[in-house]
Amino acid sequence: MMKEKVRKEQIVVRITGVDRPGLTASVMSILAKYDAMILDIGQADIHNSLSLGVMFRIDENNSGHVMKELLFKATELGVNIGFSPIGDDEYEEWVNRQGKNRYILTIIGRHLEARQIEAATTVIAEQGFNIDSIRRLTGRLSIRNPRKNARACIEFSLRGNAKDRDAMQASLMQLSHTMEMDFSFQEDNMFRRMRRLICFDMDSTLIQTECIDELAMRAGVGDKVKEITARAMRGEIDFKQSFTERVALLKGLDVSVMKEIAENLPITEGADRLMSVLKRCGYKIAILSGGFTFFGEYLQKRW
Repeated sequence: MMKEKVRKEQIVVRITGVDRPGLTASVMSILAKYDAMILDIGQADIHNSLSLGVMFRIDENNSGHVMKELLFKATELGVNIGFSPIGDDEYEEWVNRQGKNRYILTIIGRHLEARQIEAATTVIAEQGFNIDSIRRLTGRLSIRNPRKNARACIEFSLRGNAKDRDAMQASLMQLSHTMEMDFSFQEDNMFRRMRRLICFDMDSTLIQTECIDELAMRAGVGDKVKEITARAMRGEIDFKQSFTERVALLKGLDVSVMKEIAENLPITEGADRLMSVLKRCGYKIAILSGGFTFFGEYLQKRW
């Protein structure tokens, strides 16, 4: 006589409460006792407040026993626990969603407020993304002894495809100007972790000025150069023409001022530390400039 096949079922258990060492191990010990297969797991801890979720597959005739033991253990540990059965069709639908593309959205600022997170997540929702996880990348901020150059960084793991990627990037760019935060949006694939060359624009990126403006001020033609730059920004003249006109105004400027400018370039906050960390991690670094190689080489020697 053939042995009857034991039916299986999927269950999600959710545990919340005060975190403590060994809590996850206690849960897994009970699941292991009944040979449960782990299908998904996630855990987060915010200020010692635990949120643990586990989806497991188990023999149907053992499901009552395992939930009973988990309930007793939760009572013993003083945490909240809840269970949700997951049908086969619902589970397979969840599995089929794994083919969606994954992206990483990183937000950084001096500090991050609810209004900033609300604005960013609104853009995420409007573009049809699901948020898989959110995590803080920076250290904890002291309210009694705030650091002078404090910063906060949060990473969103997203799944889906943007309805309009150009519109999304435009929205994020607008938020970066109006809400004092910067964004990085990139596909989460193997190439994101394998990159070894990082290129930086020099003017107004690594340094908080435009080299040609510094030269123009020394030549006494700062206002004229800025006016040409404004015309170029309005699209009245192209970059090549604007560059030619601006450089022509520098005729006769003593070359010795270049050294003085280089030694007093206003380095962007955090650039020194960033370069040090990148080099320590083995990255190759390139500095991009529209012709001011003298200043680029000075920065190269600095770093």
